Amino acid sequence: MNRLCLTAARARTCVSALAIAVTCLALPGPTAAQQPAATPPPELLAYPTLILCNGKVLTVDERFTIAQAVAVRDGRILAVGTTADIKRFAGPETRMIDLAGRSVVPGFIDSDGDNAFAGGDLYKDTMVNGKVGQKVRGENVTEMMKMVAALAAQAEAGSPVFVRMADEWIAELSKLTAKQLDTVAPNNPLMLSLSSSEGIVNTTMLDKAFAAGLPRGHIGIVKDKAGHPTGQLFGAALGMVGWNLRDWPELTEATFKDQERLNDSFLEAGVTTVTGHASGYTVTIMSQLFHQDRLKLRIRPDMDFVRQNPLADQFLRRTPTLVNFSLGDGLVRIVGAAVGPVDGASDDGGILTNQPKLRVHPTVQGSPTGTNKWTGTSFTGDHWADLTPEEKLQTEAGTLLLLRKHGWNIGGNHNMGSQAATIVLETLAASEKQPDLKVKTMLGRNALDHNVIWDAKSIAAAKQLGDSVAYGLNSEIWSPRVVRGEEMLFAQYGERLGQVQPVNDLVAAGLNVHFEGGKPDEPPL
Repeated sequence: MNRLCLTAARARTCVSALAIAVTCLALPGPTAAQQPAATPPPELLAYPTLILCNGKVLTVDERFTIAQAVAVRDGRILAVGTTADIKRFAGPETRMIDLAGRSVVPGFIDSDGDNAFAGGDLYKDTMVNGKVGQKVRGENVTEMMKMVAALAAQAEAGSPVFVRMADEWIAELSKLTAKQLDTVAPNNPLMLSLSSSEGIVNTTMLDKAFAAGLPRGHIGIVKDKAGHPTGQLFGAALGMVGWNLRDWPELTEATFKDQERLNDSFLEAGVTTVTGHASGYTVTIMSQLFHQDRLKLRIRPDMDFVRQNPLADQFLRRTPTLVNFSLGDGLVRIVGAAVGPVDGASDDGGILTNQPKLRVHPTVQGSPTGTNKWTGTSFTGDHWADLTPEEKLQTEAGTLLLLRKHGWNIGGNHNMGSQAATIVLETLAASEKQPDLKVKTMLGRNALDHNVIWDAKSIAAAKQLGDSVAYGLNSEIWSPRVVRGEEMLFAQYGERLGQVQPVNDLVAAGLNVHFEGGKPDEPPL
């Protein structure tokens, strides 16, 4: 599929350039001695490579102009206009397509594309194509732990084992400790990911994390009453294992083909640009595809290099601010950095809100106001107000402050509930007031993902930051997530669903909002 994305600004620029060229032709010509050859050399001529005519071309300019035809040259819009006008630009090798009344629309931007990156992350479905992490599903915890034991038994002695568990079972799984995992995997370092921010490791894996630099007093290390680590980890402590200790698999042709299939599925749905938080492995895959001339989809990654990283300050000192660095003509362009999610989702009862939900689901559980992933609520029961200022600096809030200090904006940030958004927005506001900013001017804009539940407090916090933040509105209200036969949002929020995402109010408040996409084979795409 051609890299075609109509933009009114480009179209107007190209048309203006043509107008200037026509005007120049009307000026007095050169003297006889200066007369050019009657036929220009072919190297000077660049006809459109493609013309689409007899259709409806939605330019999405300020007046939402609908043209009849469009001319494209080298993947860029050359001109839009009537069919008769645009056909005049055709050259001997221009490809002509009669739209027969069909429409040409701008390429869509999917702002939640990280679920479709073949590289995966700490918890995503792909888990790097299953090469460094297996997915376990079962009817109960006992059944799932038998599967984990089988995976550990199959692994080479001493090799690390990473397993993704079902997050809808997090209430039961979070009761496990290193003691049970030591029995399940006596010969291998083992990590169970309960979500992207909560997990459990056995003693061998925990020792490896300490040896790699995880501070023993980090807030993300859950301890028993005697002060001993339980093996339960959250936030940056879990990231030390899931990111810093988990190696890349080899890049192979199969990996490239996996990503190409994902990219093609976006293009077939009309999406030409995808953004989302992305691992270094993911961006490397995209770079390799680009240099092999196989990348047809624009990629806008928010880099995960300090996401859930207890050594974030060290990584930032050694890494330049890469916002707006790109490959080629912007086919791959870094647009920011990412931090870990503040809250959970509907399927684990974890959407973090300022006001209590109507009811706590008896199976998926979660607290009345949801789960704070930055404070490890699933393990500790703590919420944001329970932490001291020093403890908050050990969460992703501290990483956010460090990012701003070095000129990075954030994007791909998961916060579905009103309290989650409020915490991030208040931290963003505080980040601008730091006395030791190293980079005064940010090149990108902050962006928050998955916003589904709003209230007066979160809207007020958003208004304070104005256009400096963009918000992706989650589509789960009309595309419900079903767990064990129930629609999770309705089961917890009931009739309130008609008021929790007040789009008209958000627009009236001047907020920069858009609806997210997601996977190309799922709603709303």
